[in-house]
Order: sequence, then C-alpha cells, then structure tokens
Amino acid sequence: MTIIPLMDDFCPKGKLRGEHGLSYYIETDSAKVLFDTGQTDALIANAGTLGVDLDRLDAVVLSHGHYDHCGGLSALFEAVAPARPAMYAGKGYSVRKWARTNDGLSDIGLPESSRPPRVPAAIEVDAIVNPFPGLFLQPRAERVDGATANPRFRLIEAGVERMDDFDDELSIVVEERGGIVVITGCAHRGIVNIVKAAMRAFPGKPLAAIVGGFHLGDAPDGTLSLIADGIAELAPGRILCGHCTGTRGFAAISARNRDVSWLACGMRVDV
Repeated sequence: MTIIPLMDDFCPKGKLRGEHGLSYYIETDSAKVLFDTGQTDALIANAGTLGVDLDRLDAVVLSHGHYDHCGGLSALFEAVAPARPAMYAGKGYSVRKWARTNDGLSDIGLPESSRPPRVPAAIEVDAIVNPFPGLFLQPRAERVDGATANPRFRLIEAGVERMDDFDDELSIVVEERGGIVVITGCAHRGIVNIVKAAMRAFPGKPLAAIVGGFHLGDAPDGTLSLIADGIAELAPGRILCGHCTGTRGFAAISARNRDVSWLACGMRVDV
C-alpha cells in the first residue's frame, strides 16, 4: 500500500500549502481512500501538485469531527463533482465539539460548510466494517492504557457540558502481506488502545506499521513515557508519526522504538 500525506503540520516542500491538519491519500490493492481533509481547500492544490487524482477516489474516511480533519470536505466534493465517493465516519461525528480556553468555549467541530447538503451525509460506523478487501474501519477503541484525553475538549449535551470522550473516533486497519497497518487521525482514545484493539481483531497478525497523529504535543512527560513504552511493547515493524504527535512525542517514541520517522506533507511511503 502507498500513503501520500496531502496535508500535515510539517510541510517542508516549498510548492505545497501547509496548515494545522491531516489528510492522507491511501492506495491499496483494492481501493483509493482519502483519510481526512485538513481544514481548508489546501489539500486540493497539494493533490494537483503531487499528481494525486482525487476524481478516482473510492471513499472518504473521517477520523473524527474536528475542523482540522473535516474542514476541507466541501472543497473536496466540489472538486470531484459530479462523482461523489462514499463517505464513512464514526457514529456521532457531526455532534458539536468545543475547546475550553481562557476566553471561554471555542467551536472546533465540523464546520457548517462540511455538513449536508454541501457534502453527502456520512455512513456512520459503530462496529468494525470491511468496505474494501483488506481495508477495515475500526471505531471507538476501548480506553485502557495511555489514553490521550484532554479535559479542554468538550461536548454540550442537553445543556450540560462534559469532556469529549471521542466516541466518534475512527481508525483504518489495512491487512497487508507483512501484517496489519494501523492508521490514526489523532488517537484521542490512546494510540496504544487503538493498536491493541486492532491486534485483537486480527489475532496472530504481525504489526507491520503504526501511522498517523498520536496527539502527544501537549502531553505531560509521564504520559509521553507511558505511551512510548506501550508502543515499544507492541513491537511495530515501523512507526510513521504526523500531525499532532508533536516534537516531544516524536522524540519520546524515537528514543524507545526502532524505525521511527515523520510522515510529512508531500512524502510518498510504501508500507
């Protein structure tokens, strides 16, 4: 399989547009999938620069309902019209999401432009599904070890504010000849938890690679150590970090694991 980041926080190539966000073009033997869309139309320009034909997409998959992962949806569907690839998201992805700051609550959820009718309604996933041969969508990993929940991320339900536990979070698992590849957007429910859930779903399969954002940029040192050690115990063949992993998270994981690299915007990686 091939992964090309159309958007990442680290965008070293001068001809590409960068922003805080994530969008991966993923091509397997059976499907061409776009995983998240960043926060603006930048992925469209970057896809053109990189020679990625978005008109040939089989599906769009959303990791969760934050603006930096879903904000480019309207631009995407305008660009690929009249073709409308199927869109998958975790159940509840469109619920309003907030961040608590010193100035109060800030809306960080799905923008109005990324909601129907501007874009098609998503097929909401509440259990592991297999939309294409060898490619699976895994929702809501059980929170046990190293969850990266942040109390500043909030939901408001029936007028009551509470912490967002990211029930809508969705990961991709690809079954390759060398084992499974687990791809995450932010891993809010914990990268170790997500990978363990995938390994339980595919018992006996080697863990070929872990790919994506791990949301460690503002994690305490103790959490960084816990997660880096937890990843090492899983013995992945390869680790490709991006987006919200952060430099501290990348350093902690690199110190305890082998074959760790940053998956920057514009790279092309065969896994």
